[in-house]
Amino acid sequence: MKKDSCNIIIIFGATGDLTKRKLFPSLNGIYNSKNLPDNLRIIGCGRKDIEGDIFVDLHENISKSCEYLKVDPSDKDDFISLSKKVKEIENIYNNVNIIYYLSTPPSAYLPIINNLISNNLNKEDIGFKRIIIEKPFGNDLDSSKELNKVLSTGFNESQIFRIDHYLGKETVQNLLVSRFTNFMFNALWDRNNISYIEITAAESIGIKDRGEYYDKSGAIKDMFQNHLLELLCLVAMEEPKVKTAESIRNEKVNVLNNIRKINCIDDVIRGQYLASESSIKKFKSYKENKGVEKNSKTETFFACKLFIDNDRWKDVPFFIRTGKRLPTKVTEIVVNFKKNNNIFSSQNQNNTLIFRLQPDEGMLVKFNLKKPGHKSEIISKNLEFHYKKLGKNVINNAYETLILDVFKGDTMLFSRSDFVEKAWGIVDPISKKIESNKIKLYGYKAGTWGPQKCNDLFRNENNWRYPCKNLVNDGEICEL
Repeated sequence: MKKDSCNIIIIFGATGDLTKRKLFPSLNGIYNSKNLPDNLRIIGCGRKDIEGDIFVDLHENISKSCEYLKVDPSDKDDFISLSKKVKEIENIYNNVNIIYYLSTPPSAYLPIINNLISNNLNKEDIGFKRIIIEKPFGNDLDSSKELNKVLSTGFNESQIFRIDHYLGKETVQNLLVSRFTNFMFNALWDRNNISYIEITAAESIGIKDRGEYYDKSGAIKDMFQNHLLELLCLVAMEEPKVKTAESIRNEKVNVLNNIRKINCIDDVIRGQYLASESSIKKFKSYKENKGVEKNSKTETFFACKLFIDNDRWKDVPFFIRTGKRLPTKVTEIVVNFKKNNNIFSSQNQNNTLIFRLQPDEGMLVKFNLKKPGHKSEIISKNLEFHYKKLGKNVINNAYETLILDVFKGDTMLFSRSDFVEKAWGIVDPISKKIESNKIKLYGYKAGTWGPQKCNDLFRNENNWRYPCKNLVNDGEICEL
């Protein structure tokens, strides 16, 4: 008699860095939280035969149900062997659910997908079949369309999970809840009350050992096309009609549809970090990294100003920036409300709302008070909330959240095919201008906030918020 059910994760690229750094620790975390599905088996796949145990970093109660198979993405015979292994398991259980995790270089995606389909490993005969793909989802609009086309020949959109770990962060998920459940925010969330919005994703590290990949990608394709446009959509989208994954994803696509064509000459800034020295250590330039071309023109810093042409946001500028070797690691969204003309102060102060996504996760509101002992002097103070005050371990690991959502079949935190293609449609014109040398590349010293030219995006008295590691310490000088 067959057993009831079994869950399998088949990891392509099981010997790779991503699996070791992210996937295995996340599976351990899910196990420790007692959320791991019953009867879980893991089949790790790699290009070569190996000696030794690649599952040694997994909890022993997980690793005892793991095995390794040599599966080269382009070797049809290897996929026949994989198919036989799956059939063996299906002969034991009435219900077999399988997740294919493509933890490989993007060049392996198409051959893996084609071989899965040709061996009927996509068929949901006695259980679900779902496929997880890591970014980048293509390198431009044409390649993203090709990837989506191949996927659609064997998988429904509900089976496809394009993973972006940013969307698994608790603080990112909280953006929509904070917006739509708090009347004091929701009622003011439009062009009549908001002056401009900043989205910053800064990293203090360099490119580490990713030189060969990064030099072909750069900050625009590595961060702006996915993470930052996703954050933009969460900030700018309309309230979904219903609380479903498709309704939310529809509204995100609507935002991308309404983004005005970016002025690549005046509203885009690119930079590349140069060697520098702080009081603590020396930093080499981007071009000194292994795998980087000596005359590389790849940007490690990107900033732009864009507009969303709809009733809610018409003519409200959104300023977006991201970069490597900046003063601190921080991801945050800054909502700058319009200045308030009043009889109590000639300075017409404004209010600011900050969503801190990492680190020191939380929210901060800047508001105005009368300075004690002074009838007409106004001071700005902070009203703050920190997630850490809710207790320990309230911020879940993003990968744990997303992997569990794949088991549940919940697609809300994953990118849909039309979103990916719309995002590339925004990025491609910028890339073409870069290829034709129409957008300058500025140098900036490692440890600074990017090229000085970045401040020119505002073209008025406004400027970027310069955050430090701690949520409330804005405006301070951070040193690497």
